[in-house]
This record gives sequence, structure tokens and C-alpha cells, in this order.
Amino acid sequence: MRVLVIHPPVSVARDFIDYPYVSDLGAVQLAAVLATEHDVRLINAYALPGSTLTWRSDGRAHLGAAVDEVLSELSAADVVVVAYTPFHRPPHRDDVLASLLTGLRSAFPSVPVWLADCHQSGQHYVEADGVLAAYPEATGWVKYEAEVTIPSLLASGDFRNAATIAGIEVPDLDALPPPAWNLVDLAHHDRFLSRVVSGLGRGPWAFPVDGRTLPMVSSRGCPFTCAHCSSNPGRGPDAIKTQRRFSAAAIDQRLDALAQLGTTRVELLDEMANVNAAHFDHLLSALVARDLRFDLPNGVRADYLEPRHLQQMHGRVQTVSVSAESGSQRVVDSVVGKRLDLGAITRAAENAQAASVPLMCHFMIGLPGETAEEVNETLAFAMDLHDRFDVHPAVQFATPLPGTQLAHNRSLPVVSDWGPHFQTAPSQPGALVPATELIKFKATFDARLACSTGPKKLIMNVTYVCNNHCTFCAVGTRTQIHGHPPRQREHLDKYRRLGVDMVDFDGGEPTLNPELIPLIRYSRAIGYQRINVTTNGRLCFYPDFATKLVRSGLTTLLFSVHGPDAQTHAQQVGVAEAYEQTIGGIRNSLASAPPGVDLGMNITLTKGNYQKLDEVAQLAWDLGLRWLNIQFLTPFGRATSMIAPDTQAAADITAAVIDRWHTRMKLQVINLPFCFMPNHTHLMMGDLAKLERHMVFVNNEDVNLGQYLAERRTRKPVCSGCPHAVFCGGFYELENVPEPPWLISAEDLVRPI
Repeated sequence: MRVLVIHPPVSVARDFIDYPYVSDLGAVQLAAVLATEHDVRLINAYALPGSTLTWRSDGRAHLGAAVDEVLSELSAADVVVVAYTPFHRPPHRDDVLASLLTGLRSAFPSVPVWLADCHQSGQHYVEADGVLAAYPEATGWVKYEAEVTIPSLLASGDFRNAATIAGIEVPDLDALPPPAWNLVDLAHHDRFLSRVVSGLGRGPWAFPVDGRTLPMVSSRGCPFTCAHCSSNPGRGPDAIKTQRRFSAAAIDQRLDALAQLGTTRVELLDEMANVNAAHFDHLLSALVARDLRFDLPNGVRADYLEPRHLQQMHGRVQTVSVSAESGSQRVVDSVVGKRLDLGAITRAAENAQAASVPLMCHFMIGLPGETAEEVNETLAFAMDLHDRFDVHPAVQFATPLPGTQLAHNRSLPVVSDWGPHFQTAPSQPGALVPATELIKFKATFDARLACSTGPKKLIMNVTYVCNNHCTFCAVGTRTQIHGHPPRQREHLDKYRRLGVDMVDFDGGEPTLNPELIPLIRYSRAIGYQRINVTTNGRLCFYPDFATKLVRSGLTTLLFSVHGPDAQTHAQQVGVAEAYEQTIGGIRNSLASAPPGVDLGMNITLTKGNYQKLDEVAQLAWDLGLRWLNIQFLTPFGRATSMIAPDTQAAADITAAVIDRWHTRMKLQVINLPFCFMPNHTHLMMGDLAKLERHMVFVNNEDVNLGQYLAERRTRKPVCSGCPHAVFCGGFYELENVPEPPWLISAEDLVRPI
């Protein structure tokens, strides 16, 4: 009998799940089975001259040849079998598959056309009603595994009768012939995968496609009963889950066949390859013996992952993947049913780091019954693994796929694609944490992760000398000395070699160090692109100095102004004439600044000035500045409760100022937990960016600024369920110092000007 097997093209969302670009394994395996009894031709949309990735007008990616090119390859057939995958968005009528089936029916009006899952381990199988109603062009549909059922249909002649049939599991995997890669143009297949890599524009890939990359499985099924997993399709409700494994000899045979085809990397698509130690040990040894690179993108069990396994993986895998699912042991046990001690995840992370094998760990948030506090446990565990062991955390929304316990007896949302729901849109019905909050949790986590990739900015205290005496000064009573210029250049060199191209010069008052301008010029000469100086601006009162500073090579200059008038400013900085000099310095700098140099203003909020914040914003605007940073007190140096305003009162005033000025001026809020201004969190991300900043003190000690500041944060009960807790360390607790009765007033301090 002439059988035409077709692996069709697919379209996937930009944020897709699983690995659609290797989903042709099922069709290639089915073709090999049918070829033992029939005249089989395989048309693989991933291995034609035009096979590629193209972006559609709806934002989806088309993988494979165009439908017309697939149809041009048709030849005479008595029956056609078309691989049906989860990537065709069942039970919806997928436009790509519909176009192909319409063309097939036109070419073969009376030939039976069957859809078949062509199931392979590791790809979510199709569990849906109404598939044939969506595709009236098809004669029937074999769901789950097809290698036993399709040959049986052909032998009995029943393939002409319309039906939906549950496929029978292959009882003995060793009886399957190796996939029929001999029926595939592998040169075109290689080019297709290369085009997918370049077309998606992702990198580096956790599971790369390089050289000749072909998929394979060494087992089918998984004995574990995780609520979110769709393995072991067609299993009865009370049936025990099992795993079928190829024998050692069959594994050797399949790897030999791949090696003879010139394969350089094997994508092992097993649902769980390492649940049997003897099987996994042989699989790894066989891969190493044939000098094959490989990946296991569906992951392995952390509690079955031994140091010897990681040693064999070293240099051959791009990433090893394990799954914790949650950072809460209760959720892992009672909701997911994973039967995993989370301590095994930590041990796997330690062992992977020791073996120099990159590790990825998967997590879900939004599981049924999961509290906001437990979501934070998950995110905290994920970040701890990342920070301590460089484990990449893959955090997704819990998404109830059809056929899983997570979806059982639940009213699922009707969606056209599951992929984006894992990444961008929570879809778990009945979750305790609302979808809007889950999005906040994940967005904060993603931002925190993005700031944990190493230093991006250097902050250098060039001096502790200062001509002001601010009541809140973080330097406090440190010895009034300048930094050592040769050592400071060494620090600049060191961080530039690390790829850092942003530097802030701070103090003390940096303009009092005669080496400031030479340091700016040196920074520019060695490649720093963004150079900022934060100053009280008093030396800029002298026009010659202002001109030299703004034309030294810096790109931004921020002036610290702590009141809209001389009295308020002087009360904060302790010098009567400071306001006149600072404002004069701003005017001089604005007059001399060349194009490309941005000037802005900083204010630190205290009891004495927070109620005048709007006047400070007006002052900045009137001077010609279009940038205002609003900073809350930090518990360092001289800052105590004596000068701190009520935080919520100051936040309310800040929010009102933002509402008035945000369309006209760049604004940023610093050192304030998100909970004080929930409607303005986009202006409060500067605290998170401190994780990307390293500070070098005058004594040459360097610290991660975010970690340094977090040491003085205190968490309160309200923090446990906050969606921003993964990066926010809590509240600053300032030393409780009462106001002395002799506190100098502004009127006493300021002389008439």
C-alpha cells in the first residue's frame, strides 16, 4: 500500500512552550514503522528547500515550508497520514493545518486522510474534543501513540471509516525500528534548524541547535504523578503510571544510527530520562563513547541526579534542567504531588556548580491553593539558587493543560494558544492570588533577575571632604580625606574590563577633590560612555570651574538641592550661603553645558523640607532643569529618626508632585518601598537597579550597592505576601533619636542675603 506521511508546518506564538522545531520526530518514527510493511513516502515540512522560520503579520512564527511547497511534493497515495501536534492549537481550527488539509482533499478527493498524534515523549500530547469537527477534511484521528494503531487500521481496511481512535501504547519499544531519517533530506533539515535559531533571535540558547542536531528518545512515559504533567496519555483514571525504556542495546543501535548520519548534538526528548539509574548511566556512557553533545530539554529529576552524571555531562550539555515547581514544600507535596524534597534541588545546584555544568530550575506560580506568601517563597528560593549557585530560574505561570490533573474538573479558559499563558498571561482558574497580582510577582522577579547579571555601573566616592554639613549625610563622621588617584584609576580599569561603561563620581563633595576632572577624562579615555557627577554645586558658583566641569567629558551632572529657598536649604545642609552658591552654580553650568550633557536635581526628604517638595520641583523647572530625583532617607551616617519625616506623609506628597509634574519632567523615587506609592512603582525601580551597581569607597573597599543597603532593611509581616518582596528588602529603620529642644531653626541659621 502506498502511504504518504506528512509532518506539516506549524505556527507558534513568540512565547511558545516545548520544542516545536524538533516535533517532527513522531512523524519520522511512524514512517519507519509503516515502511516495514508498506511503500512509504515522508514529506517533512522541516526538510524541504524552503523550510525556514518566517514571522507572520499576526506576530506568530511559521515553522517549516510554506503549505504550497508541501503540497507540491505530493505523490500518488492510497492513504495519507498527517502528524497532528499540540502546536496546531487543538481543538481550534488552525489556519496552517486547515490550509494543508484543504489542499490534500483537493488533490486526493477519495483518499483517506488521517490525523495522528505521532506522539513522542516530551511533547504535550493532544487531549481535546471536537478535533474532527474542526477539520472535516480529515477522515479520522488517532490520538496518543500511533505506531501500533495506524498499521492495524491499514491491515484491517478500517482506515476508510471515519473515527476518533485512542492509540495503543507500543508495549515493547525495542520492537520499533530506528526513526526513518533516511527518508529526510538532512541537509535541508540542518538549514531549517539554523534558520530557526537566527530567526528567533534568542541567545544564548539553553538548549542550542548547532551542527547536525536531531531528536531522540530513550524512554516513554514517567512514573511520577505531578499535577501539571500530561505524560502517559490515555491512561485510565486509576491506572498506575509507568515508564517504558529502550534496552541498552537499542539505545546503542539508535545512537550509532545517528552518529552515522553525522549527528553532532542529540536532543533527548524523554519526559524523565533519569528515573532508572542503570538506564541513565548507560545512556550517558553511550553518548560520551560516541563523542556526542546532547541536551535533555524536558529535564531530569534533581533527586536522581548524581555527581557522576554531572561529570559526564560536563562539556557536552549546554544546560541541565531540573524542576522544583515551587519553593514551598507544602505546595510541592500537597498541590503538585511531585514527591520531591526541595533539599535535592539545592544539592543538585551545589553539585552542578562543582562540575561546572550550567543548571536551570523550573518553577510555577499561581497554583491552586497557593498563597501570596508561598509565591514569595518560590521566588525567594529561585533567586537564592541563582545568587549562590548561578542557577538560571525559569519561572512560569501555572497553566492547566488539557489532560493534566491540574485541568481535571476545572473550567478552563478558551485560548487559541497555550504558549503565552506560561509566560505572560496567568490562566489558572480559582487561584488564590489574582491574575493581576501574579503578573506583578513575575514582572518584579524578571526585573530582579535582569539586575543580577553582574555590575553595570560603578559608583566611586572620590573624597569624604565636604563643604556642607547635611543633617542626613550618609558619610557621617568618616575621616575627611581624598581618595588615592592611582588606586581609583585601577578600580576604573578593573570595572571597565568587566564591561561596565557607566560611572558615577560621588563623595563627600567630589568637586573638592582636585583629581575629579582628571578622573573624568581618564574614564572617557578608557571607554566609559556615561559619566555622572553628583555635587552640591557650590564650586560651580565660580564660572570658570563650572565651564571646566561640564566640558570635562561627563554626560550628566546632578545638583543636590534640599529646599526651594535659602532658609529651608540651609537648615538641611548647615551652611548659610550654600543656597546662593548652589543655585548660582546651576545657572553657570546650564549656560556652559555643551549638547549631550544632561543636568538634573536631587533632593533628600527630611522633616524640614518634604512639605515643600512641589516648590522644589517648580524651582528645578524655573531654572531650566527637567530631571528631579526624590530620595528618602537611608539609615547611614547622620540620618536618624530626629530628621526623618513620616514616611507615608512624605510619600503622599511625593505622589501628588509626580501627578503634577510627570508629563513635563523626568522623575525618580529612591529608597522607598513600593507599598507606599503603589500607583507609581514604575518610577521606583531605581532601588532595584542598585543590584547592578558597585560602590568603591575612599578606602578602596568595594561593595554591591544593593546588598550593602539591604543590610539595613527590616522586613515586616506585610512584606510576606507583597509582590515586590523578591527585591525589596523591606523598610529602613532609622535610629530612634529624640529631637533636642535646642534644635537650630532655619531663621537662626540663615543670615540675610
